This record gives sequence, C-alpha cells and structure tokens, in this order.
Amino acid sequence: MKKCTIVDYEIPAKTRILINTYAIGMDPESWTNPLDYNPGRFLEEDVDFRGSQDFRFLPFGVGRRGCLGYALGLATIELSLARLLYHFDWKLPAGVAAQDVDLLEIFGLATRKKVALKLVPTINRLYVSEEEEDLQSSTL
Repeated sequence: MKKCTIVDYEIPAKTRILINTYAIGMDPESWTNPLDYNPGRFLEEDVDFRGSQDFRFLPFGVGRRGCLGYALGLATIELSLARLLYHFDWKLPAGVAAQDVDLLEIFGLATRKKVALKLVPTINRLYVSEEEEDLQSSTL
C-alpha cells in the first residue's frame, strides 16, 4: 500500500509482488539437495506448508490471498490416498523394474511427472469381506 524497503530493496507504493515459489523450492539455501527426489525431507524437517511461519513450500499460497479451499482439498486428498493405499496392494506392470521408473518432472502451473507412473492395483485380501469378494468376482 505504501513505499517500504525490504532487505535493501525499495518497493514503491501500490506495487504488486508475485512470489516465485518454484525458485524457493529449488534454492539450496532453503533445502538440502533441492534437485534430488526425496519426499522424506518433509517428514525429516518440520515444514509448515500453510506458509504461516515457513515460506519454503507454499502450495496453497499465503495470507489473505491464500487458497480458501485448502482444508477441504487437503482432507479430500488425504482421505482418497488413504483409501487407495488401505484397500489395494500396488505393483509395477510386468516387465518394469523399479530402476526403470522415470522420476523426471515437468514444471509449469502445476508440477507433474514427465512420464506417467503406471501401477497395477491388486485386491488386498486382508481387508476384503466375503460379500465384497463375491461382488467383485461376479462383475469380472
């Protein structure tokens, strides 16, 4: 709203500032080995992805312009993923080894894998009731 100075940068009044979250995510000062595929880094470090204190990872934006559907979106994704992991065992297709899986990403508005990951779901017999098994065998 008004002129200010942040770390030796003079910001004129009424300036719109856009945060480059991609650059933050690839910054070695923010992350150890940022270009390595390591999803465990989010478990090892206490990362606040809502952006209230930690600004290294901002998938939902931050502040007044943050995503209003953040809580619903997060709950929906967690529940969907939990159900898929609970009810199915997952394996690679025949002839594909773990070292053959391409982990490269394409960056844009949303980050996605360069080559889609294809997995084969199999029914986890520990969690299937007899009624569900009969229903599944009759539909196959």
